[in-house]
Amino acid sequence: MFRKSDRYITRQVFATALYAVLILSVVLVLGNLFKEINELLVERGAPISFLGIFILKLLPVSLVFTIPWGFLAAVLLVFGRLSSDQEINSLRGAGQSLYRIASPVLLLGFALSLLCLWLNATVSPRSKGELKMMLYETFKEDPMRLLDPGVVQSRMKGLRLYIEARNPDDSLIGFHAYEIDPDDPNAPPLGYSYAEHVAPLSPDKEAQQVELKLSGVWSERYDKDRGALPALAGKIEPWILPLEAARSRRLKPNSLDNGEIGELLANPPEGFTREKLDEFDAERVRRISFSMAPLSLAFIGIPLGLAARRKETSSGAGMSLAVAVAYFLFFTIAEESQGASLVITKTLFWLPNLACLALGIFLFRRATKRA
Repeated sequence: MFRKSDRYITRQVFATALYAVLILSVVLVLGNLFKEINELLVERGAPISFLGIFILKLLPVSLVFTIPWGFLAAVLLVFGRLSSDQEINSLRGAGQSLYRIASPVLLLGFALSLLCLWLNATVSPRSKGELKMMLYETFKEDPMRLLDPGVVQSRMKGLRLYIEARNPDDSLIGFHAYEIDPDDPNAPPLGYSYAEHVAPLSPDKEAQQVELKLSGVWSERYDKDRGALPALAGKIEPWILPLEAARSRRLKPNSLDNGEIGELLANPPEGFTREKLDEFDAERVRRISFSMAPLSLAFIGIPLGLAARRKETSSGAGMSLAVAVAYFLFFTIAEESQGASLVITKTLFWLPNLACLALGIFLFRRATKRA
């Protein structure tokens, strides 16, 4: 049964966490927006209105990270203040154990973990997929956005395009096309084509392609034994630019929610290797484990907050940053180990939560003995 002290502490932590999550989400969303704005508006030619949708779809992705971090900062700050104001000692003097004082906050951490699980396993992957689909549909309505001059178009599978200039009638001047190995984009080009003038023909939206008329064409094919093999062609009509290439058709673990991953593992697509299926299985486990971050970090944050009796604002912010970085670093290391055994990868994904639980219990016991 909730006591008045439980409601008081829970309200303090929740209000502080809400404020912290809001600030962190704004910073993270704006940071990603500034990082992607050149690609969205310049390279990919997305309309200005797309930025608002981009922000809304990016918000669930950012909340997966900002909720644990904001909750940890709130726990450290609130319990540091309660300790410095002797309110914890008053509750202890009234007969409440440290575990009983912390129980409503741990319950709140569990509720936030369930929220993160819903965001991480369902909402976030769908938001990413919807963003890609909306951008793809935008290009289908105006395919010439893919041929903006002055930037290297690198999002088309197997192609790198560069246009020098565009005439008022939408014809292009100085068309450069590099054929790239789709399986190894960093390898040397397979071929190169140049056209002095390009006139767009009517795009075939049903066939998902754009037909171009190339004039003054020079092309080369590269052979590792014989070198460049030039071929001069005065005119090519039509030269096919596939719109479907703007959308990756390759299934990726981060593009599916956990329900879809479960269906894929139950009925693997033809051609999927065991190693590929392990990637999807590991992604599902990573999301579940990472979603437990609010509860896991609370186990550490409460006793650490009690130890920060003075200058609780600066020390709480510093400790939250250090603990969060260490926690997230574990997951980065686990992701880098996905080439190893699936069992090892899954264990590494759960290791941060287990470490937080063990360290939290140790710190709780030490704080109880000191009290």
